Amino acid sequence: MDAARRQQLTDIVAAKAGVDAACAARHLALHAYEVAAALRSIDVERYTLTQRLLIKHGRDPEDALQHVALAVLQHEDIHSDSVLRLERIAALAPPVACAVTLAEWLAYVDWEGFDSALHANVEAMAALLAGELQLADAGANLLQARDEAVFEAQRPALALAALAYIERHITQFP
Repeated sequence: MDAARRQQLTDIVAAKAGVDAACAARHLALHAYEVAAALRSIDVERYTLTQRLLIKHGRDPEDALQHVALAVLQHEDIHSDSVLRLERIAALAPPVACAVTLAEWLAYVDWEGFDSALHANVEAMAALLAGELQLADAGANLLQARDEAVFEAQRPALALAALAYIERHITQFP
């Protein structure tokens, strides 16, 4: 590859990634001048796994929450077949445990239905919503009204609040 082509690729990567030419050239050289690989490498260097997931899936907050929870479970080597799964999740840093617990409970709602989820640790979920995520109305609905329509209307706000919570505590996530 000639010098002009290397410079052209360097300029492209620098512009797309918002980095200086030296950084772009270094990453291009590391990845045999493949632009996509260089851009991914720059992102890995700049952002944590959780930040990359939030950037990639941020348009769908609940999807982003599920991806972050899955990344935490994989990072901590917590498997779904683990007998100690709940205890291991509870032992994580409180903000991480909060996000994973909410993601798992929302997934449970999807798998088993709202009525079943109301019997699956609903008091702890209501406390988490009212306390950590500061969504007192959502927590009260779970404990008192137990209204699925109200829950579904509040669900997008739950995911948005969870992402904001994760961003406030980003240093505790992988």
